[in-house]
Amino acid sequence: MIGTRRNEKLFWDSRARGYPLPFTPETEAKTARIVRLLGRLGVDFRGRRLLDIGCGTGVYALTLADRAASVLGVDSSAAMLKIFRKVKKERGIANAECALSEWSNLPAAKVRGKFNVALASMTAAVKTRADVLKMEAAAGEACVYIGWAGERRNALLEKIYAAHGVAYSAPEGAERALRVLRALGRRPRTVYLRENWTKEETPEETLREIAVSMTVNGAVLRREWTEALLRARARGGKVRQRTAARKAVIVWEPPLRKGRQ
Repeated sequence: MIGTRRNEKLFWDSRARGYPLPFTPETEAKTARIVRLLGRLGVDFRGRRLLDIGCGTGVYALTLADRAASVLGVDSSAAMLKIFRKVKKERGIANAECALSEWSNLPAAKVRGKFNVALASMTAAVKTRADVLKMEAAAGEACVYIGWAGERRNALLEKIYAAHGVAYSAPEGAERALRVLRALGRRPRTVYLRENWTKEETPEETLREIAVSMTVNGAVLRREWTEALLRARARGGKVRQRTAARKAVIVWEPPLRKGRQ
């Protein structure tokens, strides 16, 4: 994706409708796996104030609200936060709030020193030195970054992207975060893992998402060709995609406040 703010907003707003919801069995199982891993890495959410940067639909923020003292989710997508609020209301979650903002634009004073744990998962919101320092300033105990780690495979999308002259690969995530952390002299603990997931949507829904993907990658959609391919792949009115990916879970302790850079 060509990383402009306009493209990022278009992309994430378009993905909101089909984005994983916090309390579906598949999503809960994956979240629980990560939370157990974080526990082994020394991150404790019990009774803590949690900041979730790039919270999306609340996959972590709302799931962890039952053990955290309070939760604030921050996201730049109004469509994602609309779902966050809907799920929060349906589940009767009283200790979670969300704020519409790009992380880079959120005044540091609004979050500085107000949380125990800051988490950013599968988001481009944290990518620069300034983003990391703001994250550290918010969290007194631990920072967590979960991101792409160089591998993403999806046979259908690989075929479609190639036909449009676009490379289908994992977005930059963990390695960029690690470069920033090393430059800051941090000593992060990193665990790599593999995940896979399936998605089923109608050909029309799949086409809409692909059209947005082409737009944000600067390509012109070959609509007739893509529609024909999706119709041929559909079974029972649905197009099934399977994605396999490698992720990294990165944990580090914020420096003492007197030593902040």
